[in-house]
Amino acid sequence: MHRITAAIWMDLVPCLCTALGAGTVFLTGRRTAGPGRGATGLSAGIMLGAGLFGLLLPAAQSGGWPAALAGFFLGAAALTALGPLAGRVTRTGGAAGLVLASAFYNLPQGMAVGLAGATAAHGAGLAGALTFSLGLGLQNFPEGAALSLPLRAKGASRRMAFGAGAASGLVELAGAALAGALAVRLAPALPWLMGAAAGAMACTVARQLAPAALGEGGRGAAGAALGFGAMFALSTLLG
Repeated sequence: MHRITAAIWMDLVPCLCTALGAGTVFLTGRRTAGPGRGATGLSAGIMLGAGLFGLLLPAAQSGGWPAALAGFFLGAAALTALGPLAGRVTRTGGAAGLVLASAFYNLPQGMAVGLAGATAAHGAGLAGALTFSLGLGLQNFPEGAALSLPLRAKGASRRMAFGAGAASGLVELAGAALAGALAVRLAPALPWLMGAAAGAMACTVARQLAPAALGEGGRGAAGAALGFGAMFALSTLLG
């Protein structure tokens, strides 16, 4: 299978799950501002599990733990540097700002899963690629809702809010195609890139999801534990 085709196929599940999550805007009223703490905690646990079992551990196994750890810190540092810019765009840009800010996080995730898929097409790390793809899809469902529901609450039509949420998944698909096209050149750096994606995901959880999920009551913590446990089970089943 061609590397670009494999990369796109691997990212189809996350892209479709984003669209499905964004589609929840058709089932809710205008006052619904976003997913609850339980769903946000579930997304956080899934993201942490996908980053650990689908990215960081396979990166350490294929390229050694120093490369994986260095990539992890680089990814976290990059997202920390981009975080204030994304937040500023979100606060000042309205609906367009929300969509643009989501691209800061979705593009590197799409590149990571696309590169993993392109590499797996040639027999390397298929289980890890599948784990990451499925985990990212599970995480993207509440993420799509987290984009479309606030837009609806701000006054956007249901169709516009859905389109904006689904578009964030297309950003991931574009990143996957780009990574597939550059897979040959990027293959030696795969452990670094996988570690960087894991670091970016961990930073996203710490900066965005954990504060929104944790608070009074245990729904957020229970959701996080459930999501992380589901990713552990999935990675074990896929071998």
